[in-house]
Amino acid sequence: MSLNAQLAAFKKEQATVASRNVAYSRPASSTPARTSTPQPTASNDTAKRTHGDAFSQGAAPAGRSEMLSQVNFARGRLKEKITETKSFDEIISFLSLPNDAKKSIPLIKEALKGDQYIEWIPATTTTKETFKYRPIHPVSNAEELKDYLAKRTSAQGILVKELKDGWPDCVATIDELEKERFVLVTRNKKDNSPKMVYPDSPLFHLKVDQDFKDYWLKTKVPTTDIEIRNELEKAGITPTSQVKENTKGNMKKGPRKRPNRRGGKTTNQHMAGILKDYSKR
Repeated sequence: MSLNAQLAAFKKEQATVASRNVAYSRPASSTPARTSTPQPTASNDTAKRTHGDAFSQGAAPAGRSEMLSQVNFARGRLKEKITETKSFDEIISFLSLPNDAKKSIPLIKEALKGDQYIEWIPATTTTKETFKYRPIHPVSNAEELKDYLAKRTSAQGILVKELKDGWPDCVATIDELEKERFVLVTRNKKDNSPKMVYPDSPLFHLKVDQDFKDYWLKTKVPTTDIEIRNELEKAGITPTSQVKENTKGNMKKGPRKRPNRRGGKTTNQHMAGILKDYSKR
């Protein structure tokens, strides 16, 4: 078969396949319009629970991100008013939520209750529920710092930057407490600012007379090994660096004792009629 004949056969087969595909294709006009199935209206409690489940499962990332932003903003405002408690209505008022975001108010309330940096104070018979910022360390003045350090069970210090979370202007008070010897402070080499705070007490610091200080400063301490050894020998103390002589006395070797290898009497009761007894020889 020539090349022209092969090309004609290929085009004929391609046209046949195309016509067959068109015959079996679904017309666009015959596709029915898809309608949504009407859903029953849920109650308010069901709607809230659905919103909470969807948020916990990570659904609606855009709404979740917006709600987290509102919670972070509320946390920042509570931190600015760290000594004050705010009701939930006051928090919502300074959030200034748009109308389409007010449906997430119940979720914002639950998120504030579960936030580790926010303290939730439940309502009582006479007061409403309130919220307050919870710092890393519950310290805001000098007396609270001394009590807090005294109640700690470990000797580990506290970072000053953590104290600033609930007490921003604590540096001046820490410097004063250090002068009064109520705290021990380690400082940064760069700017000499306080870095760590440890407990201390004025009772641990003894008053030393000036006569004792002068005597201590006048006392000469040996600086070399030879001077130390000479001072020890003058005091009648044998230095550990002295060479010990290994004295050997007249040690005579005595007769060597041979170990007694003779064992006890051994009998084989089950072979009494076969073996002979040579123990008497």
